[in-house]
Amino acid sequence: MGKTKIYWALLVVCVVVMTAGIVEVYAQDAPAGGDAAAAPAPASTGGLGVWGFLKAGGTVGWFIVLCSVAALAMCIEYIVTIKKEKLCPPATVAEIEALLDEERYEDVIALCEADPNFLTNMIAAAVTKVGAGYDEMEKSMLEVGEYEAFKLNRKISYLSLMGSVAPMLGLLGTVTGMIAAFVIIAETANPTPKMLATGVFEALVTTCQGLVVAIPSLAAYFFFKNKVSTMILEVSAAAGQIIERFKASNQQ
Repeated sequence: MGKTKIYWALLVVCVVVMTAGIVEVYAQDAPAGGDAAAAPAPASTGGLGVWGFLKAGGTVGWFIVLCSVAALAMCIEYIVTIKKEKLCPPATVAEIEALLDEERYEDVIALCEADPNFLTNMIAAAVTKVGAGYDEMEKSMLEVGEYEAFKLNRKISYLSLMGSVAPMLGLLGTVTGMIAAFVIIAETANPTPKMLATGVFEALVTTCQGLVVAIPSLAAYFFFKNKVSTMILEVSAAAGQIIERFKASNQQ
C-alpha cells in the first residue's frame, strides 16, 4: 500500500510540473496601456493562462480536454475498485471457509451469488462441481478465473486508449492548424506573421495538449496493468487454497 501511495505522489508531481511548465512558457503577461490594442493574435486569448491555453486549441483541443477528463475519471474509478478488499474481501473468504467446513455448499453458492466479485465467482463455479471431484472443480474455477482476468484487463485498456487517442488528436490539431495557416498564405497577397500566427499557434497548442494527456494516462495504465496482474495472482491463489481441501478429501 505504501508503494502505491508513493507512485501516485510521483505521478501527481509529474503532472503538476508538466502543467506548470506549459503555463510558464505560454502564459505571458498581456501588454499594458496603449500597446494592448496592438497585441498579436495569440495574446488575444487572454494573455494565455490556463483558460486561454485551453481555448487556443480550438475544437480539436476540446476533444483532448474530454479525453483528459475521461482518463482522470477512469483512474479514480480504478483506484476505488481495483484493490484486494473489493476483489477478494477477507470477511467473505472467512465466511466461505466456515460454510465449507460445515459442508453447506448451497449456502456457499448463495453467498457468492449475493456478493459477486472475482473470488466469489471462481468459488461459485468450483462449488457447483463439487460432486464431480476436485479436477472438475479446479477446471471450472480456472475457466471463470480466466474470464474475470480478461474483464479486468479489458477494463483498464480504455485508459490506454485515452493515452493513444490524445496525441493522435494533437496531431490532427497540428494538421488542421497548419492547413489554416497555408490557406491564408494562398488567399492573401502579402500575409503578415500576425495573420499566420493563429493557425500555427493552434497547431502547437494541440500537440502539447495531446502529449500532456497521453504521458500521465499511459503511465497510469502501466501501473494499473501491473496492479491487475498482481491482483489476479493473489485472488487465484486464495481461491486455490479454499478448494484445496477437496483435493485432500479425494485422495483419502
